[in-house]
Amino acid sequence: MPSDTADPIQPAFLATYLAGLPQPEHDHTGPARSVREDDFDGHHVVVTTTYEITVDGRPLDVHIGLSNDGSAHCHGLPAYQLPSLVDLVRVLIRTFPEEFSPQPSPAEGHEGHDHEGHDHGGSGHMHGDETPGGR
Repeated sequence: MPSDTADPIQPAFLATYLAGLPQPEHDHTGPARSVREDDFDGHHVVVTTTYEITVDGRPLDVHIGLSNDGSAHCHGLPAYQLPSLVDLVRVLIRTFPEEFSPQPSPAEGHEGHDHEGHDHGGSGHMHGDETPGGR
């Protein structure tokens, strides 16, 4: 029996339908925001928390989520539910080590002196008190 792609229970129909839906924007820049809600003894509780996560001084731009029990998850590890955000960051570092490799600083190799008033173009550089071939 041939399949009918107009049949809503067919995977091709569902795929076409889902592809046509507007996609939500994913803004992963800036601090992570978590909103948790609970209904308790006739009260509606909303806890909104903002997390700024850095690794080696660099922002960690991932979409995180927290459950009401405080456990954490993220899109990069959809099968994981970890006890805390610290545990989540540890797993991210171990799972994606290339994303956390050290970044060389722009001034690497030029520590210990003031860079104002000279440039580092060409094969070498001179300071105001230097002449070619020495001081």
